[in-house]
Amino acid sequence: MNDLTTHIGDETVLRKYSREQILQLEDALRQLPQVNLDDMTSHYFADGVYLRSLFIPAGVCVTGKIHKTRHLTIIASGTVKITTDDGIMDITGPAVFVSEPGIKKACFAVTDAVVMNPHPTESTDLEEIEKQFIAPSFEALDREERACLGGQ
Repeated sequence: MNDLTTHIGDETVLRKYSREQILQLEDALRQLPQVNLDDMTSHYFADGVYLRSLFIPAGVCVTGKIHKTRHLTIIASGTVKITTDDGIMDITGPAVFVSEPGIKKACFAVTDAVVMNPHPTESTDLEEIEKQFIAPSFEALDREERACLGGQ
């Protein structure tokens, strides 16, 4: 990690990382032994809400998906080092923060941890929910943003 730090409340925040650096980390992680996160992901549905819950074992680093919308990130339990809109934060759950659109997070579980993301939707189809809230790449996200602004 970098030694450039700042403080937000009681949290120590390290410098921000670019999209390219997060993608480089993701590529490097693919070279390491993998943990099957599908077995550690739970899906919950209630009236108008979908919640994805991910258990991350201690010592495991994961990268998240590129969310199209502003959303909540919930650290339900455990301690993580996670990239946020403000930089890398050490967070011990329970804790909640807002993630802005277009952010791809990296998360290292210092202890066993549970990370959750709720989304407003009536759908219970995971593929449909993924299309609604997740961009497959930063390029696709940028194209979609330009199209919404009337550009090509």
